[in-house]
Amino acid sequence: MSRKSILLFLFVILVIGLMTYQSKSKHLLPFQFLNNPITKLHDGLSSLKDSLKTPFKRMLLREKENIRLKTEIDKLMIERQNFKEVLLENKRLKELLLLKDKTPNYITIARVIARGPDQWSNTFVLDKGSSAGIKKDMVAITAKGLVGKISEVSNSYSNLLLITDINFFAAVRVQEGRQEGIISGTGLRRCQLKYIPYDEDVKKGDILITSGLDNLFTKGIPVGYVSKVDKTGSGLFQNIEVVPFADNRKIEEVIIISR
Repeated sequence: MSRKSILLFLFVILVIGLMTYQSKSKHLLPFQFLNNPITKLHDGLSSLKDSLKTPFKRMLLREKENIRLKTEIDKLMIERQNFKEVLLENKRLKELLLLKDKTPNYITIARVIARGPDQWSNTFVLDKGSSAGIKKDMVAITAKGLVGKISEVSNSYSNLLLITDINFFAAVRVQEGRQEGIISGTGLRRCQLKYIPYDEDVKKGDILITSGLDNLFTKGIPVGYVSKVDKTGSGLFQNIEVVPFADNRKIEEVIIISR
């Protein structure tokens, strides 16, 4: 068989094969048959793209949900803390209101809105002033005891000088032994009891109350307790340290009373 005959035979076989395939794929034209591998490759790449995109979308959705849940948890924590603060405030105010009923010279309840600029300036700024009936030298107390006295007053605010301030003085009495002296601040959350002679028996743990002899502080207000007694000095009087009952680091509201 000649070469031309062989080529003709192969061509006929190819044409018959194409026609047979086309009969099975009625929707494909001859040129579409040639493009079919490219189409399949494109479809495969599209499927791969979609398969990669789906997990990424899921990851973004999970991240978004995690952020939402974290925000909800933070919100619940804040609400819980606020609720706890309300409960604590109600407890403090209840104590003050009970004290108010026992205090005949009650004026008002004031909130602490600011504190002194340094440790040596033991002062509070209160949210009430002369418009609420507050006057200079009025006394501030809590359910625990004496806090201080009003040093300055404006219409809406007032300054409170704490018993721990070095410029504070009050006449006091030892509750058990009845010794009388003057208490003043040290500037460091402590006070000192002055003018107690060496022969007086003042002991650690003794309780101090206001004596009323200074005509400023009502008689009988709890002040603090003796934490240290030193009789080794060369002066005429003992060195006595006192811890106030009312811890000014924890005070948020006070009762103002008149003299």
